[in-house]
Amino acid sequence: MRRPVTPFIRRACVVALCVISAATSAADLWLANARVIDGSGAPPTAARTVHVQDGKVVAISKASAPAGAIDLRGSYLLPGFIDAHTHIEDPASAERALRSGVTTTRVLGDAYLKALATRDLVRQGNTPGPEMLVSAGHVRPVLGEAFVLSFPQFGRYLHAPLTGADQVAEVVRAVIARGADVIKVGASERAGLASTDPRRPELSFEEISAAVREASAKGLFVAAHSHGTGGVNAAVRAGVRSIEHGTYADEATLQLMLQKGTFWVPTLAVMSPLGDPRGDKAEDIALQLRTYHMMKPLREGVRRAHALGIPVATGTDGTYGDGDATARIRIAHEIEELVKCGYTPLEAITAATATAARLLGVDARTGTIVPGKEADLLVVDRNPLEDTTTLFEPMMVVSNGDVVLNRIGL
Repeated sequence: MRRPVTPFIRRACVVALCVISAATSAADLWLANARVIDGSGAPPTAARTVHVQDGKVVAISKASAPAGAIDLRGSYLLPGFIDAHTHIEDPASAERALRSGVTTTRVLGDAYLKALATRDLVRQGNTPGPEMLVSAGHVRPVLGEAFVLSFPQFGRYLHAPLTGADQVAEVVRAVIARGADVIKVGASERAGLASTDPRRPELSFEEISAAVREASAKGLFVAAHSHGTGGVNAAVRAGVRSIEHGTYADEATLQLMLQKGTFWVPTLAVMSPLGDPRGDKAEDIALQLRTYHMMKPLREGVRRAHALGIPVATGTDGTYGDGDATARIRIAHEIEELVKCGYTPLEAITAATATAARLLGVDARTGTIVPGKEADLLVVDRNPLEDTTTLFEPMMVVSNGDVVLNRIGL
């Protein structure tokens, strides 16, 4: 999505401790001597010149760049990362995500509609951040106080569960009317609370199907939070676009996902902070033990998905915030986890770019470096196919043609 050039974007270049020439303006940007990993799964090219104009890539060639171009000196140019499962809810977190190389994100869940407001601030050009597709809530049997206070017309569910396809459809319509870009439903309980069991189903097949019908009528996708075998299977049968987490998905369900083209966002890396020792309270210990139990089937499922060809996309399940347990998770962590599950680094990068773009339905304009697409770009100084740790420290980030981070030459 094209955003206007703002003082925030211009200041970001200054903060990056570099002098930005006329060639780095949003109108006209030249990048010379780039080794391009275009996100399609193709191997890197030799040195290329990339021309960006009016926020879009207009040419990738062997031609010499004009004076004033930014010389990447053989660094690697990738599409901006897509984080398909985040919980960004404030401008500072949105900017932090952008500067980490994430140029597009899907926010699943939204306390008090803060993510929706942050999305609008970004779209209006009032704060820097990635393009944000926001669910504006989590549709599940227990909606919770944050949801009900955001949608007070559903006050009757503050102390009573949401039940039945008609009730689910009514809530989904309200969320869409409020401006949601995607619908999130709960097919199983949470893993991050000791008081819930991720294997226990939440919404039924009929209820999830109602959500899919309402979303589809408005051209929107449904993402299903689901860990347990039954919940994952019900969500896939109901026609959701993606399974989020999917810890205990069995072989029959994986085969069904392959058949229906269901995407999987396993959020592998977020399991680490859940399992990290954080204290000796009963809830801390319960979550640590649960994490150790969940990691084996999740990793085995992702390995099987890779072998079958199920489309897997990257998601951190993190906030990019300040101080919470998931704040430190980045897409580079998820890429490393996919490599541990048998993906090549190139396949894992593709999961974070082209595949994630297809999942979100934005692949016609981003996710690969192709003339005509938005200039969402990331530069790293070492070959990420040989050393994925280079992805943790971008040397440059470009969003819709705007340079938001530039460490080239430092």
